[in-house]
Amino acid sequence: MQYYNLIHLGFQGYREVMENCLANARLLSKSLEATGWYHCLSDIHRQAPTSDRPAAVKERVKTAVASAADTMRPAESVRETSERYIAGLPVVSFRFTDEFRKQYPHIQQQTVSLLLRARQWIIPNYALPPGENDTEILRVVVRESMGFDLLDRLITDIVNVTETLMNNDEVDLSILQKTRRRGPGGKHVKEGREGDPETGGKEKKAGGDSTHRTVC
Repeated sequence: MQYYNLIHLGFQGYREVMENCLANARLLSKSLEATGWYHCLSDIHRQAPTSDRPAAVKERVKTAVASAADTMRPAESVRETSERYIAGLPVVSFRFTDEFRKQYPHIQQQTVSLLLRARQWIIPNYALPPGENDTEILRVVVRESMGFDLLDRLITDIVNVTETLMNNDEVDLSILQKTRRRGPGGKHVKEGREGDPETGGKEKKAGGDSTHRTVC
């Protein structure tokens, strides 16, 4: 499949796909940090130092040429590329800011993931590897199928979910942590990996109203 895509799209086409993914990932990162509630651990939205750009001189030449040619082509065709930013994959890893955690110590990131799942988003929350396991992160992988409208909806849902948690006190939120699924006869049911005892923890196939947007 990868070979077919490379032949079908060519180098330039493949590059356009990845540039679009990275541009959407940068937009998501900047939007999350603009709220003041989240800090992005991924660096793809941060400007790369000039010394880290092997083709810095060539880039300045290209910029000068592009500026001179602006009158000969539409302005929308001139777009920013990932060359100006720290290299990375279109993955956004983020967590609560220290200020947010101090102001709302009763809010858990896992609850954000849970409420987003209720809105049909699958965004995992997990601890980092040993040595950094005190830090939990939420993670979004921006795929090529994620357009601007879907990205806007994701940002809106994250903001709305966070505001909902901020507007509820510790007593209200404790219900989410204490609630457990019960089976026939009121007995507690041991949940599977994805929380569905009927499927042994595996995600159900999309169908009807059970479709989820997997962005993990």
